[in-house]
Amino acid sequence: MCLAIPMRITATDGTAATIAADGLVQKTSLMLVPDARVGDFVLVHAGFAIAVLDSDDAAGRLALFDEIVAMGADDEPGPSAGPHAGRPHDPSI
Repeated sequence: MCLAIPMRITATDGTAATIAADGLVQKTSLMLVPDARVGDFVLVHAGFAIAVLDSDDAAGRLALFDEIVAMGADDEPGPSAGPHAGRPHDPSI
């Protein structure tokens, strides 16, 4: 499953931007959202800002991520889900 994360633009340099959320600071490309500006929230996936979000939409999405993290906070670590869950890792696959 792929996720796109809402992050705020803190600086720009041409088509590149510095983005931040919850203490994480990264670089991203603004090539897909040329109208994005410092202070805007953007939805980031695979190193690209793919959409500009309004503040309410970004806050709602970030709150959902917080809920997901809180739901898993009490879970014990275990095998990941999927067809190979619980099986030994085979690097030849």
